[in-house]
Parts: sequence; structure tokens; C-alpha cells
Amino acid sequence: MTYYLTFTQNNLRYGVPAIAVQEVFFLPEITPIPEAPADIIGSVNVRGKIIPVMDLNLRFGYPPIPYALNDSIIILNWQELTLGILTNQVHEVKAIADQGVTAELPHDQSSLDFKQERFINGFFQENENLWFLLNIETLLRYTEAQNLDLELDLDVFDLDALSLPEDATENTEELGESTEIVPAVKSPIFFAQATEFERKVLQKRADNLRQNSKLKDLTGLKPLAIFTLNQEFFGVDLSLIQEFLKFTEATAIPCSPAFIIGNINLRGEIITLIDIRSLFNLPRAIASEERQAMIINVEGVVVGVLIDSIQDIFMLNSKDVLDASVMENDLNQSYLQGVIPYQEKMLGLVNLTEIILGGSLLVDEAV
Repeated sequence: MTYYLTFTQNNLRYGVPAIAVQEVFFLPEITPIPEAPADIIGSVNVRGKIIPVMDLNLRFGYPPIPYALNDSIIILNWQELTLGILTNQVHEVKAIADQGVTAELPHDQSSLDFKQERFINGFFQENENLWFLLNIETLLRYTEAQNLDLELDLDVFDLDALSLPEDATENTEELGESTEIVPAVKSPIFFAQATEFERKVLQKRADNLRQNSKLKDLTGLKPLAIFTLNQEFFGVDLSLIQEFLKFTEATAIPCSPAFIIGNINLRGEIITLIDIRSLFNLPRAIASEERQAMIINVEGVVVGVLIDSIQDIFMLNSKDVLDASVMENDLNQSYLQGVIPYQEKMLGLVNLTEIILGGSLLVDEAV
């Protein structure tokens, strides 16, 4: 089972792995990059980081369509590569069974004029709806091959550094990509047909994205993984989660604190499993034959966190976040970034960074 954030672009339905989604926001003003390929329509400054933005419609060789204020940008991240993709409308997160994904178009859709199959991992059909599941690696590798500097500062924006290098064609050919699909000429002004009112809205959105904020981890829409502990709902930023797994046993660590469950061997890597229930005044987990954990990576520290079950994955809107003090139970609120209403209860947003790096749980790997 894989979770995908779904969206539409040019009346086609797409899905991207939710775990690769950093955040989602409405279309801001985009800074054009004249010498970049035409499908890279420009860049956006997200809290000091310059991120290139791709128009999938152009990438896949379709005629350009007008932009609109209700378009959205999805920020994707894969192996330290970051890319924004422009979409017409973002939908829900869908759980799609791996066996339901096909490598070829269904027979009743075989006449569909679809291009650029190399950027597609597979197809998923649900009733009459067909979803194209994007290949994040190929898409971001293509962007990397254009020699775009993702860390450029807008104050020293050097367009010469963004020109297509002589070996870029060779790099893209390795991906099976043709540079003839995207038109060579593009407008020096993004969204040139925007009205004065629309331009002001775009600029305001861009200004908000540039600003540093203590709440930057909750800016816009972000994928949230919902899990349960002792019938209480909790949520964590999906970008911190490497994977979910089930295990039957863990190797005990002698003389370790009670919150350390033990070690497991995950494809050759030794992972320490911890139980964070005690931080929230919850009773310890009852041992069972099969248990679940989520493997998280907080600034390079990789641990497994014991959970009862993975409940859901959905997009968090920062406007829905309330102060943790509104909770009426006995949960310790010190490790919560806030709460949101969820299934007629309050769901706590867990501050994993504080828990793992703040000294509350000290995991001595040398023990």
C-alpha cells in the first residue's frame, strides 16, 4: 500500500508519492529563468530557498494553458533534490494498493493521447477515473540535468549560471528525453495575462513565502501521518518518516531505559525502537506477536517509533491548528506543536524534533 497525493492538470489526473511532498500552496508570483528549458517556468523563493517550478503541461508536450489564481504548487523532495510542480487542483491523499498499479494503460484507455511515459511509474484506474502515477526520481533527475542551482540567492541571481550546458543534452538523452518537445521560446513575464488585482495577489503570496517564520513547518498544506497510541490520535510531519513497518521481535538492549524496546535489523541497518508513550502520560504498550513502528529521520538521527496503527495520511492546513491547551485529557502537552480536530476528537501534532534532539529521550547507541 502506497499513499499518493492526487491532483489534476489539464484535465488529467496524477498522483505523487505523499512521502515526497514537502508542502503545497496556491500559485505565487514566479521569477522567470529565461535560459532554462521552457517547461521550467521559473523559480520561487520559499523561506530563502530558491526552488525551480515545472509546468507539467509543457513537460508532457501539450499546448500551454492559461494560469489562474486557484492553481497550486506542490513542492517535491527526493534525495536532496527539490522541485515545484504546477497543478490546476490538488485533491486528497489516496491509499493505492501496489497490486492495483499497472505498467500499461488499461485497454479501455489505450486510445488516450498521452505523452512522456518515461516520467510515469504506472497507472491506476478507479471506476472511470484513471490516475497517472509520476516517477519522482526521473522527474527530478531531469531537472537536475538542466544544471539549475537550487541554492541561488535572488540578490545575486546569475542567469548565465542557469543556461543549459553543452553536456545537458547528453544527460537528458540518458533519461530517454527529447529536448524538442518543449517550445524553445517563452514569455519573459510569468502569467503575462494576469490583471492588476491578480498580480497583487501573486506578489503577496510570494512575499509571504519568502518570510522566515517560526511556524514555517506548518506553512500552507503539508502531508501529515496520523497514528494511534492507546486509542489517542497523533500526527507527525510525513517528510520525517522513511517508512512504516511491522515486526515480531526486537533484540533487547541490556541496562537500557524502559522506553527503549530494542534493536531491529532493517536491511542491514541496526535501528533502535523507542516507545514515546511515557512522554504523553500514557501506559506502556502491551506486548503482542506483531507490532508496528514508523522509521523516522530527524536531522540524520534514525530511530523507530512504536505505534499502535497508522490511521490516515492527509494534508494539514496550518489554519486548522489550535493551541494544545484546548485538549481536555491528561496528555502531556510539552511535546505537542498544537492540536487539530479529527474524528470528533483532538489530534496532537507531535514535535519529533524536540523529542529526538531535545534530550528527552537519550538513545546511547554504544550500549
